[in-house]
Amino acid sequence: MDTHWFEILRGWAVFFASAMLIKYYVFLLISPLHTVKEALRRRRVARLHLQPYEPRVSVIVPAWNEEVGLLKTVRSLLRNSYPNLEVIVVNDGSTDRSHNQMMRFLSQHPELVRRTNPRVKYFYKENGGKGHALNHGIEHSRGDIVVTMDADTVFERDAISNLVEYFKDPSVDAVVGNVKVAYNATLIGRLQSLEYLFGFYYKRAHSVLGAEYIYGGACAAFRRTTTFDRLGLFDGENKTEDIEMSLRTRYYGLNSVYAEDVICHTEGASTIKGLINQRLRWKKGRFDTFMKYRRIFFSRDKRHNRSLAWFVLPYTLLAELQLLFEPIGISLLLTYSFLSGDFISLALGVMFVSVTYLVVALFSHQKLQLHVLGLFPLTWPLFYVLVWVEYIVLLKSLFMVMRGEDIEWQRWDRKGVEGVG
Repeated sequence: MDTHWFEILRGWAVFFASAMLIKYYVFLLISPLHTVKEALRRRRVARLHLQPYEPRVSVIVPAWNEEVGLLKTVRSLLRNSYPNLEVIVVNDGSTDRSHNQMMRFLSQHPELVRRTNPRVKYFYKENGGKGHALNHGIEHSRGDIVVTMDADTVFERDAISNLVEYFKDPSVDAVVGNVKVAYNATLIGRLQSLEYLFGFYYKRAHSVLGAEYIYGGACAAFRRTTTFDRLGLFDGENKTEDIEMSLRTRYYGLNSVYAEDVICHTEGASTIKGLINQRLRWKKGRFDTFMKYRRIFFSRDKRHNRSLAWFVLPYTLLAELQLLFEPIGISLLLTYSFLSGDFISLALGVMFVSVTYLVVALFSHQKLQLHVLGLFPLTWPLFYVLVWVEYIVLLKSLFMVMRGEDIEWQRWDRKGVEGVG
């Protein structure tokens, strides 16, 4: 390669690497402040509630062919410590045994479906997609707080009680739960478990900045009066209805927080193909949503959080651009290092990753997770498997955008959430 072009490409690689390092170092510095901010917020809110605060909570569980894990999901909700709770299961035209399982379960527990104040409501409707199923459940719910979740997810016992604490603050319109990948013995499963651990740790920084903008389908909660009553229900035609609703709330000036103590466990993909299908839906949906709400980028509108509009969202797009050139950048970095004998850049990259492992191990919720440090030497090179998955998905998403194609529902073979509940 011509030296001139090599230097140009190397310069761009250094630019992208430096930009990403700045972002993640800022996040690492800010994230530990989440605990302090939450403690101060709770102290302020405690003065507002002298009486017990136990609003009705409706949990919507949309299900399509989820016979493997549906009952485990329902049981985890019924075991929750929060008393004023209704569980609404919407079977979206499943063709497997999930309907028979639910009917048998309810017949064995008639106290759950009593006429007055039932704890469980079950609906079977024609298949119309997850968004329509969620809307059906919301329309038949009575809760002041509406929780949406996936049918392959299990809540920990105090998750909903912890969740309600955040809504004591009248300024909070939406709450994002802490999602963990349940035990999966496959390499892909283990990598996703670490990926979620790091990714949700960075949600601390988003919350500190007031810039949380993705409420995942596995665990999200909304104040009915300020979200659904004001902004309408989920977009039933959108295949990534959770992403669309997330940014819709931020576009119209609503506030959200990350709830690290609202813990749930979800099933991760166990194959590369399943992972690609999952991430393709997420990435294409994010691009479509960014286009729909593009006016929030670099917005001066008072409704829009400045950190979100001027830092988090632009950096998200920059990260996608960086990913587009990452294979070239990594190749150039390795080539340059071995030809010149200068391994400083490579060493700095490894050092940054090690610092990330250290911070997450020390400051994660509830307890030290020192075992994460022991995983560092073995796992950080394997994260490039996920990088290549994201790269493939990015190219597919861009081709779909150029061709004007919409994403189709993608599924993988479910095995159920293991070792939880």
